[in-house]
Amino acid sequence: MDFWDKFARYYDVAEKLNGEVYRRMRDITVKLTPFHSKVLECAAGTGELSLAAAAKAESVLCTDNSVKMLETARQKSEKRGVTNMEFARANIFHLDAADETYDVVIAGNILHLLQNPENAVRELYRVTKHGGRLLLPTFMTSEKSPISGVLLKAYQKLGFEPCTEFTPRSYVFMLKGCDLGTVKAKLIKGTIPCCYAVIIKD
Repeated sequence: MDFWDKFARYYDVAEKLNGEVYRRMRDITVKLTPFHSKVLECAAGTGELSLAAAAKAESVLCTDNSVKMLETARQKSEKRGVTNMEFARANIFHLDAADETYDVVIAGNILHLLQNPENAVRELYRVTKHGGRLLLPTFMTSEKSPISGVLLKAYQKLGFEPCTEFTPRSYVFMLKGCDLGTVKAKLIKGTIPCCYAVIIKD
């Protein structure tokens, strides 16, 4: 069992410690999800952004590589009476979907954990429709406050290992370096800040 399977039962508690940031992430996700759209989320964790998108989408495929995370996400959707979500394991680098399948593709708080985030971005972009949106909110773990520093050290003792500590500037630079669509970004300040980046597929 890897870190994320072990951490699944505590994930929502950790989210609450950074609650305002997560609330704004959910609000932005709802705003950027068109009505009646087809949505994919990768590395969904316990599904909060998938659940946010489901409020407007026709369908949401909520995916993660952790079975325990997906079980928690499914339980949350059932508890909330959400009926337009499906769940599946998926590898963010090799998605089982044709080109231009989804109107919206979401990968939240995952790119700083990957050795080659550019490859993941290109794969996510591949399955996004022309005119569609790739939503990439990511924690800025370099922007540490005293509280967030303590939280991150606690996570690391449990096995959490970010590969890159992005700043908003370096994060946007990495995304633009993928040479894909138009990149826009907004910094959400909080205990652990998040840079909510969006790539529009031209």
